[in-house]
Amino acid sequence: PLPPRGPGFRTEPLLGIGTVLCLSAVLVGVTYSIAAAPETSGLVKATGVLIWVEALVAIVCTAILVCGSAGVVQRSPETCYPIPPEVEQRLRENGTLDGFQNIAGPPGHPTLGSYCVRCLVWRPPGKNGSIHHCRTCSRCVTGFDHHCGVFGRCIVKRNMPSFLTLISMMFAGMATAMVAVLGGVAKPI
Repeated sequence: PLPPRGPGFRTEPLLGIGTVLCLSAVLVGVTYSIAAAPETSGLVKATGVLIWVEALVAIVCTAILVCGSAGVVQRSPETCYPIPPEVEQRLRENGTLDGFQNIAGPPGHPTLGSYCVRCLVWRPPGKNGSIHHCRTCSRCVTGFDHHCGVFGRCIVKRNMPSFLTLISMMFAGMATAMVAVLGGVAKPI
């Protein structure tokens, strides 16, 4: 059986979703309330549309991060077998694998890179550091960059564009709100 997920796996995404929704609501509210005023300039009115687009992009990126695949090494007969003899012996004795290190696969093997003694799967061969066991997710993931405590998901090569776009939308939304606020307080001549 797979090890249970860490305690933050189910709760961390709620923090990320709440953060994105609250920040989006505040930035849209501030910007749109200023942009909708009848005496505002064309530039300030454009910020009202732009902030909605930025908020929508942020929400889509959040959905991709939380619901999308994070490059988890899936369990299958190909990834689970053959079980290394030392692991098989320990499992047959109902012993724990605590203290065991990952087991290197046969040199030059096309599919057996290293055996994760926590997931009990063969990880594909790859560059050093590209395949990692995440303690929070309790799974091995390919293309690992980091585990995001805000969104509760591993940030990997596959979902990195969504993560970076989401971060950039935060700064773009703040800049858009700032333009609306400064444009809204400027007195027309």
